[in-house]
Amino acid sequence: MDVQSAINAGLFVEFVYENWKTATDATNLDGRAVVTAAGAPVIAGKNYTVLKTIYSNDLATDINPDKPLLEGFKTMGIIAQNEGDANDIFISIRGTSGVWEWVQDIKFLPRPFTPVPGSGLTEDGFTVMYLSFSLTPGPSNTFMADVVDLLPPNAKVTISGHSLGSSLATLLALDMAANTKLGVRLYTLASPRVGDLVFHNLFNHVVPDAFRIANRLDIVPKTPPPLLYFHVGDETELVPPREMKFELGCEHSIKNYFSMLATMIGKQGDYPFEANCMRA
Repeated sequence: MDVQSAINAGLFVEFVYENWKTATDATNLDGRAVVTAAGAPVIAGKNYTVLKTIYSNDLATDINPDKPLLEGFKTMGIIAQNEGDANDIFISIRGTSGVWEWVQDIKFLPRPFTPVPGSGLTEDGFTVMYLSFSLTPGPSNTFMADVVDLLPPNAKVTISGHSLGSSLATLLALDMAANTKLGVRLYTLASPRVGDLVFHNLFNHVVPDAFRIANRLDIVPKTPPPLLYFHVGDETELVPPREMKFELGCEHSIKNYFSMLATMIGKQGDYPFEANCMRA
């Protein structure tokens, strides 16, 4: 795995987090320059613009079963294009706002992943949420067809996600690789397990360029439970420094994932750990 490419892919996800306004908002990001909080391009020397915002209906849990009905469709990700190379595309998906509620409460029931027949069983909540993906803030049954119509026929698509967004990015990657002629590469940070052994085997065959990054002390990559669900892709395990607080939020933070990756290539100074996660 190219570590800098993994960080770059994650920075697109961070852009979605930083520009999505509130947990109940369907923020339209169409046409925005994809830049860091400091206003710099996410990848030095390249300028990306959001072609389309991706919306979806959020997860429901026993704690809040009416959440999707009450809050409706929300901004979940972006499709961005390199202004200097129309075939260079990033699709990035953020995590859901209720990650800890989800971990504590979800039932992890399996169901078929219907966009790719014969792909085994996938976790119910992830699957339903992915099937609600739309390029408009409302229901759509043509998401992948709409994406294909939007992109150049020779596009090379890098898909990325963090947290629960990684599970959605994984489903998207398989759907795109199996049902289109677009080139697909996947980077996930802090991904849960997504599907059963049949899904695992088919995914790894259809999407060979898939890279999964997991902090060994992060709880999210340890869910749903093994035996029924399996990870996919080529794993890079991160080891947090002793100076980092052993707290759920710190172990799962996307910024801290960037920092742990950056230490592998001597660039930790460019991607510092969150200050409130470091011991005095």
